Amino acid sequence: MAEEEVVGAENIAPDAEIWDEKGGLIKKGAGEIAERDQDHIPEVKILTTLGMFAVPVTADTTIGEIRQKVQEWRPEISLEQIELICKDKDAWGPLFNKTSRPRDDDETVDSLWSDWEIPRRMMQLALWIKERNEETGEWESTFWKMLEESKCDDWSFQGHTI
Repeated sequence: MAEEEVVGAENIAPDAEIWDEKGGLIKKGAGEIAERDQDHIPEVKILTTLGMFAVPVTADTTIGEIRQKVQEWRPEISLEQIELICKDKDAWGPLFNKTSRPRDDDETVDSLWSDWEIPRRMMQLALWIKERNEETGEWESTFWKMLEESKCDDWSFQGHTI
Protein backbone atom coordinates (compact mmCIF):
# COMPACT_ATOMS: atom_id res chain seq x y z
CA MET A 1 0.00 0.00 0.00
CA ALA A 2 1.36 3.41 -0.96
CA GLU A 3 2.08 6.00 1.69
CA GLU A 4 -0.24 9.06 1.81
CA GLU A 5 1.43 12.31 0.83
CA VAL A 6 1.14 14.94 3.58
CA VAL A 7 1.15 18.51 2.33
CA GLY A 8 2.34 20.22 5.54
CA ALA A 9 -0.22 21.34 8.03
CA GLU A 10 0.07 20.63 11.71
CA ASN A 11 -3.60 19.72 12.25
CA ILE A 12 -3.89 17.07 9.55
CA ALA A 13 -5.42 13.78 10.68
CA PRO A 14 -5.76 10.63 8.61
CA ASP A 15 -9.21 10.18 7.04
CA ALA A 16 -9.88 7.23 9.36
CA GLU A 17 -9.78 9.63 12.34
CA ILE A 18 -12.17 12.13 10.71
CA TRP A 19 -14.80 9.95 8.96
CA ASP A 20 -16.49 6.75 10.16
CA GLU A 21 -17.09 3.74 7.87
CA LYS A 22 -20.43 5.21 6.69
CA GLY A 23 -18.90 8.58 5.79
CA GLY A 24 -20.14 10.36 8.91
CA LEU A 25 -18.00 12.88 10.74
CA ILE A 26 -16.39 11.49 13.90
CA LYS A 27 -17.08 13.94 16.72
CA LYS A 28 -13.69 13.33 18.33
CA GLY A 29 -12.56 16.42 20.20
CA ALA A 30 -16.06 17.77 20.92
CA GLY A 31 -15.22 17.83 24.64
CA GLU A 32 -12.17 20.01 24.01
CA ILE A 33 -14.22 22.37 21.84
CA ALA A 34 -16.95 22.62 24.52
CA GLU A 35 -14.28 23.35 27.14
CA ARG A 36 -12.86 26.19 25.03
CA ASP A 37 -16.38 27.54 24.46
CA GLN A 38 -16.90 28.06 28.20
CA ASP A 39 -14.55 31.03 27.98
CA HIS A 40 -16.38 32.45 24.94
CA ILE A 41 -16.72 36.24 24.80
CA PRO A 42 -19.23 37.38 22.16
CA GLU A 43 -17.71 39.82 19.68
CA VAL A 44 -18.82 41.87 16.73
CA LYS A 45 -16.32 41.76 13.87
CA ILE A 46 -15.82 45.09 12.09
CA LEU A 47 -14.73 44.43 8.52
CA THR A 48 -12.63 47.17 6.94
CA THR A 49 -10.12 47.69 4.19
CA LEU A 50 -7.70 48.29 7.09
CA GLY A 51 -8.24 44.81 8.50
CA MET A 52 -10.68 43.26 10.94
CA PHE A 53 -11.37 44.71 14.37
CA ALA A 54 -13.28 42.81 17.10
CA VAL A 55 -15.46 44.51 19.73
CA PRO A 56 -16.65 42.49 22.76
CA VAL A 57 -20.43 42.92 23.17
CA THR A 58 -23.50 42.07 25.22
CA ALA A 59 -27.13 41.92 24.07
CA ASP A 60 -27.61 45.58 25.03
CA THR A 61 -24.50 46.96 23.30
CA THR A 62 -25.61 49.62 20.82
CA ILE A 63 -24.31 50.47 17.37
CA GLY A 64 -23.39 53.88 18.82
CA GLU A 65 -21.17 52.22 21.42
CA ILE A 66 -19.56 50.05 18.74
CA ARG A 67 -18.94 53.16 16.59
CA GLN A 68 -17.14 54.74 19.54
CA LYS A 69 -14.88 51.67 19.86
CA VAL A 70 -14.10 51.86 16.14
CA GLN A 71 -13.21 55.54 16.56
CA GLU A 72 -10.89 54.68 19.48
CA TRP A 73 -9.26 52.06 17.22
CA ARG A 74 -8.90 54.54 14.34
CA PRO A 75 -8.73 58.02 15.95
CA GLU A 76 -7.85 59.59 12.59
CA ILE A 77 -11.47 58.93 11.53
CA SER A 78 -13.98 61.23 13.19
CA LEU A 79 -17.03 59.70 14.88
CA GLU A 80 -19.27 61.55 12.40
CA GLN A 81 -17.56 59.76 9.49
CA ILE A 82 -18.03 56.24 10.86
CA GLU A 83 -20.93 54.36 9.32
CA LEU A 84 -21.58 50.72 10.23
CA ILE A 85 -23.47 48.55 7.76
CA CYS A 86 -25.12 45.17 8.39
CA LYS A 87 -28.09 43.06 7.41
CA ASP A 88 -31.39 42.66 9.25
CA LYS A 89 -31.69 40.01 11.95
CA ASP A 90 -32.06 36.52 10.43
CA ALA A 91 -31.66 37.77 6.84
CA TRP A 92 -29.98 35.13 4.66
CA GLY A 93 -29.62 34.42 0.97
CA PRO A 94 -31.03 37.20 -1.22
CA LEU A 95 -32.21 39.11 1.88
CA PHE A 96 -28.63 39.42 3.13
CA ASN A 97 -27.73 42.12 0.62
CA LYS A 98 -31.26 43.45 0.24
CA THR A 99 -31.51 44.34 3.94
CA SER A 100 -27.92 45.58 4.41
CA ARG A 101 -27.89 49.25 5.31
CA PRO A 102 -26.33 51.81 7.66
CA ARG A 103 -27.46 51.14 11.22
CA ASP A 104 -28.80 53.64 13.75
CA ASP A 105 -26.87 54.35 16.94
CA ASP A 106 -29.69 53.08 19.18
CA GLU A 107 -29.97 49.64 17.53
CA THR A 108 -28.66 46.86 19.79
CA VAL A 109 -26.70 43.69 19.15
CA ASP A 110 -29.73 41.65 20.23
CA SER A 111 -31.99 43.46 17.72
CA LEU A 112 -29.60 42.65 14.85
CA TRP A 113 -28.06 39.27 15.67
CA SER A 114 -29.80 36.00 16.48
CA ASP A 115 -27.92 33.66 18.79
CA TRP A 116 -25.38 36.39 19.57
CA GLU A 117 -24.19 34.61 22.71
CA ILE A 118 -23.52 31.18 21.11
CA PRO A 119 -19.81 30.36 20.69
CA ARG A 120 -18.36 30.42 17.17
CA ARG A 121 -21.26 32.53 15.88
CA MET A 122 -20.28 35.92 14.59
CA MET A 123 -21.91 39.22 13.76
CA GLN A 124 -20.17 41.29 11.13
CA LEU A 125 -20.46 44.99 10.51
CA ALA A 126 -18.87 46.66 7.53
CA LEU A 127 -17.14 49.99 8.16
CA TRP A 128 -17.87 52.67 5.58
CA ILE A 129 -16.30 56.11 5.86
CA LYS A 130 -18.56 59.06 5.09
CA GLU A 131 -17.20 61.80 2.83
CA ARG A 132 -17.78 65.53 3.15
CA ASN A 133 -19.98 67.10 0.48
CA GLU A 134 -17.95 70.00 -0.94
CA GLU A 135 -21.05 72.14 -1.56
CA THR A 136 -22.94 71.62 1.71
CA GLY A 137 -20.12 70.66 4.07
CA GLU A 138 -22.28 67.78 5.35
CA TRP A 139 -21.00 64.21 5.82
CA GLU A 140 -22.55 61.93 3.19
CA SER A 141 -22.92 58.16 3.18
CA THR A 142 -20.51 56.47 0.81
CA PHE A 143 -22.66 53.33 1.10
CA TRP A 144 -25.74 54.99 -0.42
CA LYS A 145 -23.52 56.81 -2.93
CA MET A 146 -22.04 53.47 -4.07
CA LEU A 147 -25.53 52.05 -4.55
CA GLU A 148 -26.63 55.11 -6.49
CA GLU A 149 -23.58 54.95 -8.75
CA SER A 150 -24.05 51.23 -9.44
CA LYS A 151 -27.80 51.67 -9.80
CA CYS A 152 -29.93 48.90 -11.19
CA ASP A 153 -33.60 49.65 -11.90
CA ASP A 154 -34.96 46.72 -9.90
CA TRP A 155 -32.95 47.34 -6.70
CA SER A 156 -34.77 48.25 -3.53
CA PHE A 157 -33.17 48.39 -0.08
CA GLN A 158 -35.22 48.64 3.11
CA GLY A 159 -37.95 50.52 1.31
CA HIS A 160 -35.42 52.92 -0.26
CA THR A 161 -35.84 52.87 -3.99
CA ILE A 162 -32.52 53.58 -5.60
